[in-house]
Amino acid sequence: MKTSNLFILIISIALLASCSSSKYVNYLKEHTEVVKMTDSLQFNSLNEDFYKNKLFLVGEVHEVETSPRIDFAVFTQLNEKVKVDIYLAEMDIAQGYYLEKYLKGSNEIELKNILKEWPVYIGTISQQYRNKWKKMRTYYAQLPENSKFKLVGIDRIADFELIRKLLKEKLPKKYHNKIHSKNDSLISWSKNELNKILEKEKSQLDENTLNLLRNIEYNISNYRKTRSRDTFMHQNFKRLHAQNQWGNKNIYGGFGFSHTLQAYSYTFAGLIKKDTTLPYTNKMVSLNTLYLDSKLTVDSSALPKFMQDKGKAFTKFKYSQDNRLFMYIKGIADYKKVTEPNTISLLKLDALGSPYLNSTRGTKVKKLITIWDAYDIIDGTSTTDYAQYILLVRNADWIQPDEK
Repeated sequence: MKTSNLFILIISIALLASCSSSKYVNYLKEHTEVVKMTDSLQFNSLNEDFYKNKLFLVGEVHEVETSPRIDFAVFTQLNEKVKVDIYLAEMDIAQGYYLEKYLKGSNEIELKNILKEWPVYIGTISQQYRNKWKKMRTYYAQLPENSKFKLVGIDRIADFELIRKLLKEKLPKKYHNKIHSKNDSLISWSKNELNKILEKEKSQLDENTLNLLRNIEYNISNYRKTRSRDTFMHQNFKRLHAQNQWGNKNIYGGFGFSHTLQAYSYTFAGLIKKDTTLPYTNKMVSLNTLYLDSKLTVDSSALPKFMQDKGKAFTKFKYSQDNRLFMYIKGIADYKKVTEPNTISLLKLDALGSPYLNSTRGTKVKKLITIWDAYDIIDGTSTTDYAQYILLVRNADWIQPDEK
């Protein structure tokens, strides 16, 4: 029986194995830019058609060391080429508000406290993420006024204490004692009273403050109603898009990988792409990150004991999307063949005549053991329906958690 089981396992692995395909490799050789991990991360292969988009989304796995670097590098390259007007942040409205103030030079709230309830958990406990925002602050300071951007948080509320602080800053003092300390009571008060207060006081509030307070009311009042973060981000995006007339603005967002997949009807990118009231069906691009021979930070308690770094709160976990047991992307051998170890490479998938336009190769996942979530490929779709570029990261380290 044991021999039989071993034979079945070997056969299963063999079936999952996929050698490279010359058709795909030949295409990729002409459409791949390889950048050494130690070099400045500048992609020179991005052409005019790329920059004609109006919504640029980068999707990554937060817990890999290259993620903050990629976010900063792609954003700054875009800003220098086409001027980014809006930076969409995967954080709530108050976190985004105070982070923007921090970028503008405010020290009112320590950066660590702005990020303490950030849904990107690794970003709340790592110096590498804080360093990214410090770099962004330095970068923002040296920009001329006509190149500065607005940072906006569009996620579901994560930090109610920051929401309360912001309400007290923006509402007249006579209403401060009505800002409840319990979340359920605050939600009820927002639904029943806050709009009435804003109508009563609107003549005393400037337009920006009134809009901000109305957006806070919307986020609080709909907190229980809309549980999906992707749906909430889409709704906030639509609201802000109309409110601020973003139709001709260049918009960038750095998000977790799943939020930027365009083919689905329930992801942030998919909801935007399919929303005919928004102008992005043919004006958005996703650059999604895949990983080979890398490491990521995992809460040890989420892993079986034999996979944990013994005695450590966090485990430095081997993460490679050519792992035939846990996650194997069919066709990743093609990506590997045109890149090198210790690099971050940009692969364009949607050039004229690309085989990825009519295939799911390079995106379809196979696995024997489920540890990481994988997305089912939708019938009738192709690889480029999900993302138009791949950032292939090889041999990246983990994000170092803060020591307690």
